[in-house]
Amino acid sequence: MFLRRLAHTVRSFVAKEDGNFAIVASLAIPMTFAAGSLAVDFASMTSMKTRLQNAVDGAALATANQLAKKTITQDNAQQYALNFFNGMIAGDSQAYNGFTASPTATVTPIANGPSTIWKVEVKSTGTQQLTPMAHVVGHDSITIKVSGTSEATVDATTPLSMFLVLDRSGSMGQSSGQQVNPNETCKKFLNFYTCKTYTKLDILKAAVSDLVDHIKSSDPENKYSRMGAIAYNTKSLAADMLVADWNKDRITTFTNQLVADDGTNSSAAMKWARQQMVNDKNTEENAHLAMNGSNKPEKFIVFMTDGQNETGSDWGDDDVDRRTKQYCNEAKAAGVTIFSVAFQAPLRGEQLLEACASGMEYYYDADSADALIQAFKEIGAKATKMSTRLVM
Repeated sequence: MFLRRLAHTVRSFVAKEDGNFAIVASLAIPMTFAAGSLAVDFASMTSMKTRLQNAVDGAALATANQLAKKTITQDNAQQYALNFFNGMIAGDSQAYNGFTASPTATVTPIANGPSTIWKVEVKSTGTQQLTPMAHVVGHDSITIKVSGTSEATVDATTPLSMFLVLDRSGSMGQSSGQQVNPNETCKKFLNFYTCKTYTKLDILKAAVSDLVDHIKSSDPENKYSRMGAIAYNTKSLAADMLVADWNKDRITTFTNQLVADDGTNSSAAMKWARQQMVNDKNTEENAHLAMNGSNKPEKFIVFMTDGQNETGSDWGDDDVDRRTKQYCNEAKAAGVTIFSVAFQAPLRGEQLLEACASGMEYYYDADSADALIQAFKEIGAKATKMSTRLVM
C-alpha cells in the first residue's frame, strides 16, 4: 500500500508542468556534481600531501643516517637526498593528474663539542591538476608545500687512548699480493711476482693512516683522543717507541718511516704498551683529566703481526709467546681492550693473536691487503663508538 502511494506521488511530481521540478533540478544537479568533484579533489590533495611528506621525511632521515655512518660525504649528500626523494615518488605521476614535485635539500654541519651534527632538511613543492568542476571557481591546479628535517651525529665525547703495536720484521718487506698497477698481467711463482706489488709494510702504512684519519675526524677539537705506537722486530729500540700524545699526525709520520728488517719477538713491545696504558702514575688518566675533565678514558691496544715469534728454539718461541700473552692478560685485566690483527700470518701467530684479543669480535684474520685495510677501518669505528641521533 505504501509503495503504491510513493509511486503515485513521484508520477504526479514528474507530471507537473508548473516548472517546480525543472527549477529544483537545475539547481540540485550542478551542486551535486560540484560537491562530488570537490570531494575528489580534496581526497586527492590529502593523499598527495601524505605521499610528499613521507618522501621528504624518508629522504632527510636516510641522508642523515648515511652521513653519520660516513658512507656518503657532505659533497654528495644533497644529491643523495634528492635521488632518495625522487625514488619514493617515482610512481606518483600516474596516481595524480598532472603531478609534479620540485624537491630541494640542504645539508648543514653543526659543531657540537667533539662531534659534528649533520642537519638535513628536505623540502618539496607538489602540484596536481584539479577536476574540471574546480575551473568554475577559478582553480586549475593545487600546490602543496612540505618539509622534513633529520639530524645525525657521531658521538666522540668518550675519551680514548690507543696504542699501536706494529710488526716491522723482515717478512713485512715481502709482497702483499696487491698489484701497484691492477691492469698489468701478473703471475706468482713461489713467493715472487712478475709485476710490481705493494709490500705488507706498504699496506700497513695505508691502514694506519686510515685509522688515524678516523680518530681525528671523530675528535675535531682534538681534546678527547690520544695515540701512541711501538714497532718491533727481534727487539724494540728507543726510535721504535712513540709515547701517547694529542698530535695524532705523529703516528702516521712514525709508521711511514718504518723499515722492515730482522726477526719477530713481540713480548717486549707488548710489555711496553701495557706499561704505557697501565702504570702507577696514571699517565693517560691524568692527561685526559687535564684536557677534557675525564679521568676514565677508554683504553685500546691494536696488536698486529704477519708472522710468529722466533728465537731459534721451540722452548724460546714458546716462552716469548707465553710472556706476550701474560702482558696481554695484564692489560685486559686492567680494563684495556685489545684488538689483534693477523696479516697473512701462520697458524701459531694467529693463535697468539686470538689469545691476546679481548674476544673474537676484536680479532681480525686479514688474508689480503684489502682485508687489512678493512680491519683497521672497523677498529676505528668500534673504538670511537659511533652513535646516531635522529630528530623529526
